[in-house]
Amino acid sequence: MSPAMKSSYLPALTLAAALLVVIGAASAVYGVMELVATRASRAVVGSGAAIILLAYAGLLVMVARGVWRGRRWSRAPAIATQLIQLPIAWSFRGGQTTWFALLLGAVSLTVIVCLLLPTSTRAFVGQEQ
Repeated sequence: MSPAMKSSYLPALTLAAALLVVIGAASAVYGVMELVATRASRAVVGSGAAIILLAYAGLLVMVARGVWRGRRWSRAPAIATQLIQLPIAWSFRGGQTTWFALLLGAVSLTVIVCLLLPTSTRAFVGQEQ
């Protein structure tokens, strides 16, 4: 079975890849916004944050492509990035940002569960379903 066909039979991998792309796109948008909002008084911090956000976005899109194609190497960085996002989501709880905490946490947990399902594991290790 070709790598692209693996994910077409696995909605879990397709969902995980799509959510990773959405997170990557949001990170890219925020990175560009940070770059545009950077002022001379904080040029190093603003441009540094923008570069990190844009690099993270690129990483997530690359990992999402690997997940969608069922590449074994992509599962670990996909899970690692989502595990890092869980404490970030937790930090937004309370007040007016609770909705964001719930959204980010739900997306991260969904990606993790999708990548750890037995059918996904079989796709990553190359076993037929």
